[in-house]
Amino acid sequence: MPDWRSDYISSLQEAERNNPVNKDLVQACSQLADRIAALEAEKAVWKTSGKQQSSSEKPSSSKAPATTDTTTNSDSSVAQLRLDLAEALRSKGQLQNRLKTAEDELQKLRTKTKVDTKRISDLTIERNAIAAKLGDRNEELIGKNKMLKDIQDDNLTLNIQLDVTEQKAAKLTAENKDLVKRWMERMRDEADAMNMENETPSSRNRR
Repeated sequence: MPDWRSDYISSLQEAERNNPVNKDLVQACSQLADRIAALEAEKAVWKTSGKQQSSSEKPSSSKAPATTDTTTNSDSSVAQLRLDLAEALRSKGQLQNRLKTAEDELQKLRTKTKVDTKRISDLTIERNAIAAKLGDRNEELIGKNKMLKDIQDDNLTLNIQLDVTEQKAAKLTAENKDLVKRWMERMRDEADAMNMENETPSSRNRR
């Protein structure tokens, strides 16, 4: 007759393969079955212990069958094996719980890592774009600063040239004014001389 535990575990594995959505439910049922098996094993141990105690309390008889002690020892060994199996199943359930917790935490970390990786990638792309724009802006500012310096230099040169031109204009104005003044004086002297020559003798005598 096949072991019912093997059939039960095979059925659980088959159900898990066929319907992975019910993984949590199957695991809960497996843990419950392990607990039931542990309790059954403990019950068997207690029963065996009770039988051994009852046998020890009965008076010994030389006519008692020799197979009694052998049967008692066999039952005790089976009960102990059941208890060991129950303990192993219980330990397996605890390890499965720890494994599931670790897998859930790992999945959360993987999801978070995936999100963080995507965020880092987006931020890296954004940083590179901003760095490129900043480089272009720096080059633009360098060009504008050079242009401003050139304009300031040209403006300074034009101001110097304007000052020189104004000084020349003032000098020419003064020279022109002096020339006009001397020309006017010369014209006045010539006019006076012509007037003197054109005066009549009678006018001279009247003087």
